[in-house]
Amino acid sequence: MRLKVVVVTIAFSLAVGSASAGGNAAAANTAMPADIQKLAASMAHELTTFCPPAAKDDVPAHEKCTAGLRTASFIPWNRDGILFGGEQKDLRLSKWPLTHFKPSIFQLMYMSLFTFAGKWSVDEDPRQHVNVIHIEAYFRNAMPPGEFPYPFWHSAAKWNAYETANELNFFLTKENRVFVVTRSPNGSEAARGPYAHVTPPAFDGHWQWNDASGHLEPRASLFSNKYSAGNPFLPALDNAYKRFAIAARNGSCLECHTPENKATMDHLVLLQTPVHASGEIDRVLKEVKNHEMPQDDLGLRKHIDPKVRNSIVQTGEVFREEIAKADRWETLQENRASATSH
Repeated sequence: MRLKVVVVTIAFSLAVGSASAGGNAAAANTAMPADIQKLAASMAHELTTFCPPAAKDDVPAHEKCTAGLRTASFIPWNRDGILFGGEQKDLRLSKWPLTHFKPSIFQLMYMSLFTFAGKWSVDEDPRQHVNVIHIEAYFRNAMPPGEFPYPFWHSAAKWNAYETANELNFFLTKENRVFVVTRSPNGSEAARGPYAHVTPPAFDGHWQWNDASGHLEPRASLFSNKYSAGNPFLPALDNAYKRFAIAARNGSCLECHTPENKATMDHLVLLQTPVHASGEIDRVLKEVKNHEMPQDDLGLRKHIDPKVRNSIVQTGEVFREEIAKADRWETLQENRASATSH
């Protein structure tokens, strides 16, 4: 089963130029619009505040970064979601093999995997003709396996791409909203700090596993990482996800929607863990209801038993309702805490 990802259409009419700050010398500081420079400086400052340089195995630093980014709103994300992954400069941006994320899920599980040193630059991508904010970033490669949203080491090339990355690139729409984020090795190594390649565990084909104590991993992609421990809706949410996952598996969804991307989708949607699925449930329900999905490997609509389709929809709707309940509870707690602090 394959889900479609509609990439936001943007107008390629932004001004050419470049700007930089954070200690970087730049002769063309004034070539880029001031509002983009201001946005870049603000993003770099906030990311460095929440996720400053730290040892690559420092789990408490990662947890502090994750907590800070969980509800952060300083990045103007594209409202239809964002795409993340590596770049392929020989292709148009719309053809880059990227993964679709709900922005809050990306912040929580992926952006928190990097440390930031405050340096940034802005320019226009010469091939894509869109403005890009470059922020120096370094991957936390020495953490325990459960700190990563899934085993990046299922592919040696992917693990290497994360390890060697030294900046995140934020591609902007004409409204200055981030619609694509890429990792890149083309930045600076100046603030990486002590670093050594890590040989990760061998990938055994499982996206989830139990640790020595019997706890489900990776914990980064469980609801306990997304929600407060005191959230009373967590048990019901976990059960709703499990029922949806069984229905989705029966509908062959998990044959395609895993990091291996067996269907070689240009824009992958991940469903293999609770948090990943929670970010894509609206898309799943819409396309399954409309019989737009599943598709076979040729991109043609694939017939599935109507009972299986109905099961995906029914369990998915319950899953979405439980997500909404858990989200509302979190928002209520945040509002109460804010009112108390004032």
